[in-house]
Amino acid sequence: MSDQYYGWWSKPGGGIYLLHNFASASPREECITGSFTLPGSFLRPMLSYDGQKVLFAWCHYYPGLAAETNKLDKANVPEDAFYHVYEMNLDGTGVRQLTHGKYDDFDGRYLPDGRVVFLSTRRGQSLQAGRETAARTMMLSDLPDCYVRCGGGPERPVAVYTLHTMNPDGSGLCAISPFEMFEWTPDIARDGSILYSRWDYVDRDNMPYMGLWTINPDGSNARMVFKNYTKSPHCVFEAKPIPGSQRLIFTASGHHSQTMGSLVLLDPAAGPEGNGPMTRITPEVPFPEIEGWPLTYYVNPWPLSERHHLVAWGIEGAQIQGPGGWDRWHAVQRPPNGMALYLYDAETRSRELIWCDPEIACGDPIPVRTRPRPPIIASTLPDESPKEGRFLLADVTRGLTRAQAGEVKSLRIVAVPAKTHPTMNFPSLGITADDPGKCVLGTVPVETDGSAYFRAPSGVIVFFQALDARGVAVQTMRSATHVQPGQTLACIGCHEQRQQAPPPRSAIASQRPPSRITPGPEGSWPLRFDQLVQPVLNARCVSCHSEGATDPRGARYNLTAAKSYESLVGFGKPSLRDQIWTAYRRGTSTEGDGISARSAILSLLDSPKGHYDVRLSARDRERLFTWMDTYAQRVGHFSDQQEQELIELRRSCSALLEPRTESQTAATGAGPYKTSE
Repeated sequence: MSDQYYGWWSKPGGGIYLLHNFASASPREECITGSFTLPGSFLRPMLSYDGQKVLFAWCHYYPGLAAETNKLDKANVPEDAFYHVYEMNLDGTGVRQLTHGKYDDFDGRYLPDGRVVFLSTRRGQSLQAGRETAARTMMLSDLPDCYVRCGGGPERPVAVYTLHTMNPDGSGLCAISPFEMFEWTPDIARDGSILYSRWDYVDRDNMPYMGLWTINPDGSNARMVFKNYTKSPHCVFEAKPIPGSQRLIFTASGHHSQTMGSLVLLDPAAGPEGNGPMTRITPEVPFPEIEGWPLTYYVNPWPLSERHHLVAWGIEGAQIQGPGGWDRWHAVQRPPNGMALYLYDAETRSRELIWCDPEIACGDPIPVRTRPRPPIIASTLPDESPKEGRFLLADVTRGLTRAQAGEVKSLRIVAVPAKTHPTMNFPSLGITADDPGKCVLGTVPVETDGSAYFRAPSGVIVFFQALDARGVAVQTMRSATHVQPGQTLACIGCHEQRQQAPPPRSAIASQRPPSRITPGPEGSWPLRFDQLVQPVLNARCVSCHSEGATDPRGARYNLTAAKSYESLVGFGKPSLRDQIWTAYRRGTSTEGDGISARSAILSLLDSPKGHYDVRLSARDRERLFTWMDTYAQRVGHFSDQQEQELIELRRSCSALLEPRTESQTAATGAGPYKTSE
């Protein structure tokens, strides 16, 4: 689902064609990309609203490039081997290359105001993504990419691509999404926003969470439409609005396959999760992988109405039987001519053949005609603004079922830095093999009515945790969000139903200036176990829990720096490792069931009998809660360079930060908590 959009995996041949007289007895193909004389690959065209121009992606095919063992070094990959966005007239004249550099750019779609939204790997490794980071790629053609957390390597770097916009001539590049993981198949919704798919797997299984989102063209107000928790299908791809309907059509695709599968009508008004909003219009084709491997596939739906759709369909034949039975992985390529164009009737579940080329596969059918231009969503962002925005939360208890009014005292803000090396679990950050980067920016207060209003760095992907008076996470956000410079993003509650109306009253927090962020203890920004937790162990535990301890029982449970991490995550039933794997596989946050709330370590220390004379102070607990509730990682960054960039980010965000009180500051440097220990 990711590799299919990299130029080095492309195959040569084909082009963009006009199909003339398709309803007659003598239809005729006309290739309009004949000016591309080099062998190459064309990708996902789109027609302008007036039906006069075509956006598409193309890359030059290089034999042997797929076998290159170090694609991580961009010097080994020619610039034109990457996909770039082009535009041309419908008759094939006026070809213009709009993007350049050693970045894969594709899926260009015309915005209602004439600009273009597209996907690109040029989001790169920036902690704050935006206009400046995109502009750097115009000056430097080979900046490093960021990568998927659950696969890849130098021979197969799985570079993340996200939403970008540009002017019609290719200028004015902007990374409108700072998301650290993939975004796919953008299209324009009927209200002028951008429909797109994205992969949310922070602290949960990487397999099934490719849901449908929408975002404004200026990068503000990213919001989930469908499938944050729903596990089947794996992927909601190629979502398109249906003319004359409030429904959408999408391709239900698989994790380990290219974009293709079963067709589904989606009614967003019916809810954001589960089977209720979905109507399967090709039920004979199972959802790929999670329901088995189909032998036939649909792809590239273009809705004409709720009943009729232009589609590509083919017989894949991709299941192969080996010594161990049916092959688990969907790795067999379809035949060169394995897809043809059809008109699909959802009412009769029948296909009418429109065109089948005897030599090449056909896809992406688009009617050559004008189409309505959606309304322009005017940006409300200021032209010039510091790199910060604001979040306004109306009532944190909206959506929570156990927390009482006033129980949630603060929010923890956690940033998610992107992966900077393509090899899975390298470096190892924590317990799972695809741990995300994490950086605890700090906490902000929640008012007595459950509201919060606070400043935050713009262009940084973050999630929130609701904390009780002790600092224990009551609930954790299972997706991520961001603000653009000068934006205020409001939400109703914590895991509330998206269809709910906001509270009728005015939030207390909104009646005061926005809070600044109170940073956590040393070792939380950047996140480091040796600086966050080890000082507590050195002060409270190591005297009894070390190899040289007088008590042999304590000596067996070694909490010195060399052994403490493995000792802590393996202690108790359930251990931290057990808790994290359970939550990872469950994929949802259960209110009141956070890691520190159910920790065997803290249960031992807080038991009526206690644990010898160990007494944890409030600052000790803050360190342990922070570490456990961010899933007990060793570190939260992927390289020494990224760690230094996180330190620099803290310096640049100094205006957003509230100085810690004297007692809080003591936890970050005084006495036995010095980093040098």
